[in-house]
Amino acid sequence: MSQIEALVRKLAGMVGQANQRVSILEQAVTALSARPRTITEEIDAIPGRRIEFDFNGQIEFDVTDAAQRGNPITIQVSQDGPFIMTHYPLVMWAPSAPDNATNFGQWSPVSTFPMPTQQVAPSIIDISYEIVDGGNNRAFQNGPRGLLLSRPDNIVPLPVPTLFAPNATIQFFPTYNAIDFNGGTPATAGILQVDLIGYRIVNL
Repeated sequence: MSQIEALVRKLAGMVGQANQRVSILEQAVTALSARPRTITEEIDAIPGRRIEFDFNGQIEFDVTDAAQRGNPITIQVSQDGPFIMTHYPLVMWAPSAPDNATNFGQWSPVSTFPMPTQQVAPSIIDISYEIVDGGNNRAFQNGPRGLLLSRPDNIVPLPVPTLFAPNATIQFFPTYNAIDFNGGTPATAGILQVDLIGYRIVNL
C-alpha cells in the first residue's frame, strides 16, 4: 500500500510541475499576443505571392540644373499589390548628348566619393535626394539626404523594409549639388536613372 501511495505522490508532483509549465507557457503566449507586431511581421502577414521586383525611372538633366532641386522621377506602383522596398536606391547617371560625347551612355556613380574611382572620369556629378510617397504627400525625411545609396557592387539593405501601397506614386527628387561636364567632347546633358529594389506582393 505504501508503494502505491508513493507512486501517487510522485505522479501528483509531476502533474503539479506540468501545470506550472503550462501556466508559464500560457503567460508567454499572452505576452506575445499582446505586443505589437514588428514591421516585418506586418508585411509577412500580407497574403500573396512574393515576386522580386525593381521599380525604375529616368530623367534628363543639364548644366542649368547645377545647385538646383531637379524635377522628380515619378514611379507608379501597380494596383495589383503593394511594393516592398528592401534596399537603398541604386542611382546612376550617363552622358546623353551629344551623340559623340566622351563616355556617351557610360554609367557612372552620382558622387565624387570615393575620389579614386572618379579621378579618371571626364565628367562627374554629385547629388542629394528626397523620396516622397506622392500618393499620401509624405516625405521620408525633413530634407535632402546625402550618400545613402546602393551601388551595383554593394546593394545596401534598409534598416527596415518599406511598404508602398497599391497605386502609390513614388517621387524621387534629386538635388544636383555639382555638375561638371568635361572630356575631349564634353557632354551637354545626362540621364539620371533610379532603381528602387525590393519585391511585390501579388495574388495570382
